Amino acid sequence: MRPAEVLRLLEALPEGRSLWLTGLGRSMVPLLWPGDGVRVLRCGEDALAAGDIALVLRRDGRLSAHVVARTGPLETRAFLGASDEVERVLGRVTAVKRGRLQLPVPRSARSPLLFSHRLLRWLWRHERVRGAWRAVKRGVRPLASARWVGQKRSP
Repeated sequence: MRPAEVLRLLEALPEGRSLWLTGLGRSMVPLLWPGDGVRVLRCGEDALAAGDIALVLRRDGRLSAHVVARTGPLETRAFLGASDEVERVLGRVTAVKRGRLQLPVPRSARSPLLFSHRLLRWLWRHERVRGAWRAVKRGVRPLASARWVGQKRSP
């Protein structure tokens, strides 16, 4: 289904109703991976709080499910990336489905999610962390290949 069709379907959905969608991007890795399903509860901006995962229409016309970094004014962010220019809120993610596993995203998860989002964004500023993450994605153990400052070479 094309993004424009998904947008029309969501906009026709009354507030308080849910719909399952499949994500395609990598902006929320490691929390959400491409191909994960998300259940979106149709709601407005006033129903969101910091730490929620909101589905928004961005000003560039793309749909994104990103972390609400703050409200008033609303700011959503990719898990490790920059903030979005939000056109309007379409809903809030209430569950995630990966394969056969389906996990609820309760409102009580907002604080830990927001904390981990901020911590990982802070860590991401360090080149070694980004290098380790790239190595993990390639399937290489980063600690086995890294040479740390102060480490003595073996003969």
